[in-house]
Amino acid sequence: MGLLDFIFKGKQGGAEAQERALAKHAERVLDKRAMSPDRFASIEYLCKLGTEEAWRAILPRYNFTVDPSITDREEKQYIFDNITEATETALDPVKEFLRKANAVNWPIKMLKAMLSNEDFVTELLDVLKNEDTSYQKNPERKNQSIIALEDARDPRVPPVIAGFLEDVSEDTRFHAVRTLLAQDDPSSAAPLAALLAREDSMRIRTTIVDGLVEKKWPVAEEHREKIGAVLPRLPNGPFTLGADGILARLR
Repeated sequence: MGLLDFIFKGKQGGAEAQERALAKHAERVLDKRAMSPDRFASIEYLCKLGTEEAWRAILPRYNFTVDPSITDREEKQYIFDNITEATETALDPVKEFLRKANAVNWPIKMLKAMLSNEDFVTELLDVLKNEDTSYQKNPERKNQSIIALEDARDPRVPPVIAGFLEDVSEDTRFHAVRTLLAQDDPSSAAPLAALLAREDSMRIRTTIVDGLVEKKWPVAEEHREKIGAVLPRLPNGPFTLGADGILARLR
């Protein structure tokens, strides 16, 4: 065997050994029954490795919890701290994980820490483009993405979020209302008023009315009659609807 053959074989063997080690530690990280010190040692190994493959192996740890809760939190926080300091190699794995994860709070938090506000909004709007308004067994990715956009004002948000006012889920409609009001965009008055005129959920009704009163956004004339009939039935009133379409709370 020549020197080059020896070197090549050594490198190949090293790569294979690293793959075996990665697989071993990835399996342990995802083992709920593993001893906590052993699982954490594997978490440390993958974090120090810091490759895209290592991050893809470790991110599914967020799909389950372990006892005690303090251990669960410490493990997840440790991963979070390491991932958010490794944007170059971790960003794509986090984006991928958000689109398939069972629990999305952590990957959304990661993206918020890793991206500018503009890029964060771009990413969540891209996630929402793949969501619809029909029934979903687990709408958490949709709902948490909508909630996360509540604090990220951007003119691209209202047109996308307004579509979720038609969602079959009351929770989704509620969060869409809150996010639209938080955007502080008067163009949202029309879809919010339209929802108020047909909505049965009391918490959505009261949230919309409180928001319209605070913002002083006028209600379009086409919705005023139906909304006027709704107002007396709201527990957070009484309200008045002026000739200019402005809602106000009576004192």
